[in-house]
Amino acid sequence: MSTCCRFLRSVPIAALFAALLLPVFGQESETRADEKKNQPRARFICVAALAENQELILATRDDEGKWLELGPVKLRSSFITDWMPAKAGQLYLTVRDGETLKSIGQFNYPADARRALVVLLPDPGKNIYNSFVVDPEKPGFAKGSVLAVNFSKQTGMLLLGKTKVSVPSGQRVVAKPSLEDNGMYRLMVAYQDAGNKPVVCYDRYLSGNPDSRDMLFLFPDPTLGLRVFSLPVFGELD
Repeated sequence: MSTCCRFLRSVPIAALFAALLLPVFGQESETRADEKKNQPRARFICVAALAENQELILATRDDEGKWLELGPVKLRSSFITDWMPAKAGQLYLTVRDGETLKSIGQFNYPADARRALVVLLPDPGKNIYNSFVVDPEKPGFAKGSVLAVNFSKQTGMLLLGKTKVSVPSGQRVVAKPSLEDNGMYRLMVAYQDAGNKPVVCYDRYLSGNPDSRDMLFLFPDPTLGLRVFSLPVFGELD
């Protein structure tokens, strides 16, 4: 009898069967993990909430117009939610209204986006949220960089260390600060007045963090000209 046959007779059938199937199960587990990793997910950045600790429901509609709930969303001012399951297409932030749902905000999740950052801006007069969607993997929004979004009607001028950036009205720009030897950089925001002179409205000395993506929002302000709001996004996008 050959050595191979003697070996097979000495190995329990159950153990041999498990050894043969293990690679298959491993491949299936990796496939499921990859599928889960690539499922659409959204993260909400609430600049200011309509109501503190507000509980909303992320929802979509089916072909017949019926509501389909995707999951709860809890908001408060200056807050970033965890990643939550989403779906490509038109999505709604809703509240319960009797037996149905009522939309108080909506946005379009890009069909080709694996992840989406949804910036929420409240409109207290209408009691709704306006939204601004960012695909963090599209504009090169890498760790250590700053995404500046200008919601005002004036061009914003940014100084990120020695890096100078202009952000036109309604536009967004991604830039990487130039750090000093101590890891710090100066963040200055200005705009031009009627005489084309720069007016500084924000001036800070910040620490550069290689593990964060910083979001910088520019809003109109009757006193300062531009109001600056910043939020860091730490960690991975998964």
